[in-house]
Amino acid sequence: MNMILKIILLIFTTLLYTNSFAQKPSTTLPATLSKGPSERFIGNVWVQYFVNDTISDFLSSKVIFEPNARSNWHVHIGRQIIFAIEGTGFYKEKGKATRILNKGDVVIIEPGTIHSHGSSKTDSFTQAVMMNNVKRKDATTWLNPVKEEEL
Repeated sequence: MNMILKIILLIFTTLLYTNSFAQKPSTTLPATLSKGPSERFIGNVWVQYFVNDTISDFLSSKVIFEPNARSNWHVHIGRQIIFAIEGTGFYKEKGKATRILNKGDVVIIEPGTIHSHGSSKTDSFTQAVMMNNVKRKDATTWLNPVKEEEL
């Protein structure tokens, strides 16, 4: 892992434990969360943006997947980093084995990789996401839903 990526992860992890990321689970969702659109997700997914800066070309957000929720297949033109915060989730690259994610796990997704991520069938999953190359309208291309048998 290159030095810049290590520094970014260190800063991100520090933020994780010193602000709203580290809050204990609550039965009510913060007002700053917005529901993920049904054309991009299966099930209930909530997104909270912390940084969405097209000038610096960087995005950072928290995503909460309720049990048995997931993204459609999608691909980014930039690198995406997922940091598992709470619960049990998964990461799946098209044509590869599903990777189970637990608190503290990190996934680095290279540009152009078709993938999906979400929660387990029985647990919710909270992840922090960082991405670069978000300036362009086609920064993320959303594809078809992931079928159960593909997981």
